[in-house]
Amino acid sequence: MLLSAIGISSSTANDIEKEVEAIDAKISKEKKKIKEEKAKQDKAKQALRKSKKEINSLKKNLDKVSKKEKELLKELRLLEKKERKLKSSLAKEKTRLLQVVKQAYIAGHSPRIGLDQNGDYLAKIAAQRSEKIKKYSVQVEEIKQLQTKKQNVRRELRKVKRKTNKDRNVAEKKRERSSSEINATKSRIKNSETKIRSNEKRLSNLFVLLKKRKEETIKNKNLPNSRYEGKSFTSLKGKLRLPAMGTVTARFGQKRGNSDVYWEGVFIASKQGNSVKLIAGGSVVYSDWLRGFGNLVIIDHGDGYHTLYGNNEVIWVSEGDQLEAGDQLGTVGNSGGHSSSGVYFEVRKNSKPLDPLEWVNITE
Repeated sequence: MLLSAIGISSSTANDIEKEVEAIDAKISKEKKKIKEEKAKQDKAKQALRKSKKEINSLKKNLDKVSKKEKELLKELRLLEKKERKLKSSLAKEKTRLLQVVKQAYIAGHSPRIGLDQNGDYLAKIAAQRSEKIKKYSVQVEEIKQLQTKKQNVRRELRKVKRKTNKDRNVAEKKRERSSSEINATKSRIKNSETKIRSNEKRLSNLFVLLKKRKEETIKNKNLPNSRYEGKSFTSLKGKLRLPAMGTVTARFGQKRGNSDVYWEGVFIASKQGNSVKLIAGGSVVYSDWLRGFGNLVIIDHGDGYHTLYGNNEVIWVSEGDQLEAGDQLGTVGNSGGHSSSGVYFEVRKNSKPLDPLEWVNITE
């Protein structure tokens, strides 16, 4: 990985563009969630308004039922008072009738039957009073019937009241559920908005990095030497030097123009005739012209590692040569058909291309 000392991310412009696409997708996903949550919120608000309306209506009904019940209770109390008064009057009338019977008996007009028997004698004595007694009895019976009727109405009112209370409790629970759903959707919307802001911030940073990445240039002013001769190629990651002095104009992973082909190495723009040197010791396994690469040298460094040096003007080595780091392979040219002179450089592990900038340190 290219050292942070030179202020350049190891991510390629292509990697950044892919990350931008991924973040765009995340933002779109969260915006979709917000839209869905707002729809749920609107639905919950409608339900809340409906439940509040139901509660208000039920409350009014309860108030009406309670008022009617109070009126009936007042009416029942008046009827009960009237009933007690009539019963008292009847009791007094019975007492007076008994006194009439007793007086008649004492005066020698004794009936043929006893005082406590309901015979003709008592009927004759009470004849003058019977109409009044009947009248009172009818009134008492009417009061009882009215009481029964009112009690039935009271029972019905209590039943309606219980049902209204039950309906109001159901409406209250609906209201609570709607309120909870609204709060939950608010929380989820807030969470999505936080994610969107975070991703938008990340996106903004990536655009800055992408612009910087595309505009940045890496200038190499040092050539390879034998400083690390004898060490395994694996151990040299991040310590090696680029094979030629110049400016890196194409990087690993970037698209080649408008095509769907990506760079598998780096291109170092350099003055024609400059030296191209070996970055680490190894043996030459290819030294010839190759279509697309121009004059190409391939070095085997062992353990499956190879480095490729293309676009050379002249090649100075042959297949089978054993070389050390810093040995000259040839000179910079334009044999690979590039628009400018330079060196095309690759690093591979078991034929798989690796980012060469992860293997070099151009600050020393």
